[in-house]
Amino acid sequence: MILYNGPTSPFGRKARVVALELGLPVEEHIIDVYEATFLDELNPLRQIPTLELDDGRPIYDSRVICAYFDNISGQPSLYPEAGRWETLTREALANGAMEAGLQRRMELLRPEGERSRGTIAKLEQRIGRAIDKLESLAAALAAGPLRIDQITAACALEYTDFRYAHDWRGRCPALAAWLERFSMRPAMIASRPK
Repeated sequence: MILYNGPTSPFGRKARVVALELGLPVEEHIIDVYEATFLDELNPLRQIPTLELDDGRPIYDSRVICAYFDNISGQPSLYPEAGRWETLTREALANGAMEAGLQRRMELLRPEGERSRGTIAKLEQRIGRAIDKLESLAAALAAGPLRIDQITAACALEYTDFRYAHDWRGRCPALAAWLERFSMRPAMIASRPK
């Protein structure tokens, strides 16, 4: 299996962390998605991550890739039946924070005269609201075995640190303490953007 990924994609990182945690033999290819015209055949959206199976079939996006990895791994599921909907809802919240962070980054990359300060402010507010909600869910994130919501939240928070430096830890001490512990997992360290 080949995982086409970018050097800093939070969604790609999430898929990579899941593969590492589940011990799956995945070959990662770091690509420039803007120049990767070959990807159009696999994923007409030309988005990363995209997984190419050994038989050439593609799987995308990160949610589907992670569920596929979970399904084939033979390991305890990252999607537990007990509390399933709460787990998936926390995953969706963290995915939303990652998406807002990525949209903010893309807006900042636009030429100065084309940037929307209003859009950037709304995205920053969305990130802040999501992190504040994750703070109220920190005990749930810390409880139980490894799950997809934990991986997603950790990737979202570290992406926030990487691309949007602001002091969320000051107002979210429980979440900050949880991330401090979770970010020491070998899969988190191995997948961290340089």
